[in-house]
Amino acid sequence: MSGTLAMAKSVDLASNSRPVNQVLSAPKTVTEDPSLGLSPVVLNDRTVDQSVEVPQSQCPQWFDLAMQYFSFDEWDTIDFLLHRESRCDIRAFNPKDSNGKPSYSLFQINGFWCNPSKHYAKGFLQEHGVLSTCDDLFDPITQFKAARAIYVEGLTRYGVGWRSWGSYPETR
Repeated sequence: MSGTLAMAKSVDLASNSRPVNQVLSAPKTVTEDPSLGLSPVVLNDRTVDQSVEVPQSQCPQWFDLAMQYFSFDEWDTIDFLLHRESRCDIRAFNPKDSNGKPSYSLFQINGFWCNPSKHYAKGFLQEHGVLSTCDDLFDPITQFKAARAIYVEGLTRYGVGWRSWGSYPETR
């Protein structure tokens, strides 16, 4: 990879603490976190400040966790998706989505991502070290790690991180 998707190790996403006053360089920096088995992880330029107040939103209870895996600039999109997909409910479950597979929890992550397929023998999220079974998606931390891995996959392959959730922002 090159250009704006150059590899760099810079953020420990496995920890449960948010970086404080960390300035990232370049318009988008791709980072890799081997402890999660995720690669690459993309963060937008900005200073991350732990004292940031929760903006007015539909799912404010998920703001702090979201800031551990995404930049503040993504919060409006995340908030929109969490509300649209699950009404902010970690227990949300759709037994049969439009592709015939179940969807899980806050982001309504489709079973495609956590089941074996012709593309991923163990399942995409299993191969990236995010979870063991689809039911792990009901854990909030696992849900955000999974959303992050899928976001990065979309950004890396197609240049659109939120691709798997539709053509956001056009879906608003």
